[in-house]
Amino acid sequence: MRVRTLTSRCRLLSVATCLLAVAFTGCAWFRATPESEVPMVERPSVAILPFGIDVEITTLSAVKSVDRTLSDEEESRQVAAVLQDMLADARWLFLSRLATGQKFLFVPLEQTDAVAAELQLKPGGLPTPEQLAELRKRLGADLVVAGTILDYGKIRWQWLAAAAFADVSVETIVLGLATAWNPVLILTNVGVEVLTNSAIFFGGGYVFGVAFRPVRVEARAFETLQGYPVWQSTDEAFYAWHALKQLPESERGKKESQLRINLGRTMEGLADSLNAEGFTVSQLGTTQQ
Repeated sequence: MRVRTLTSRCRLLSVATCLLAVAFTGCAWFRATPESEVPMVERPSVAILPFGIDVEITTLSAVKSVDRTLSDEEESRQVAAVLQDMLADARWLFLSRLATGQKFLFVPLEQTDAVAAELQLKPGGLPTPEQLAELRKRLGADLVVAGTILDYGKIRWQWLAAAAFADVSVETIVLGLATAWNPVLILTNVGVEVLTNSAIFFGGGYVFGVAFRPVRVEARAFETLQGYPVWQSTDEAFYAWHALKQLPESERGKKESQLRINLGRTMEGLADSLNAEGFTVSQLGTTQQ
């Protein structure tokens, strides 16, 4: 009876630790909107370049719920359309959240796209100092932001391995100290962690009724006078929980809905991070001298 009780407690500890880790990982859900306002004359002008994607997605089912078999040509076309819409959404969501801080002015996206195309800047690519100087000259931009979707729907194995190893290591130490290093309980916990982490990081569906659709994005900002990077941040969201309840029931189980929620939370976190830097025209001018 004691062994059974101890095993149950250990499993509960594992589940609680897992959910807490995911909750903190998805902390972009709980960030507040910046409230301090910067005077108009001190707001830097920002050009947000087209976002890129750094993960290969070849099947529609990886990013969208599919209920019928598609030809190779149709699937390829739909994958391209979904990814194009997703990148446009990511950029717009980032701009919209950044605007709520009332700290920047924005170059119209159409103007930015036109100049970026003339300069042969690839979506997600990092601009050179020469290209930044041209963006400043043609668009009047003080800052240029480049963003890349690192993971969408599943996490690449290198990042998964590092995160899973750290998670299992911590839990093994805690469980070992609590159970006098009982090998059966420790190995059981490792097995549970492997199964759970696979669902979480690979976007394998649901764990305890929570939909896991990981999204990870990196963004950087460059000042345009000297071409120096002045900000870089990576944010991620892994699960869609409370936000799904706001959608019609018919939409909640769709991968595209779950992914868009996490994309929005990730963009929210990145925009809040850039807003928190407190860049002003005077500050950037002083820094570049």
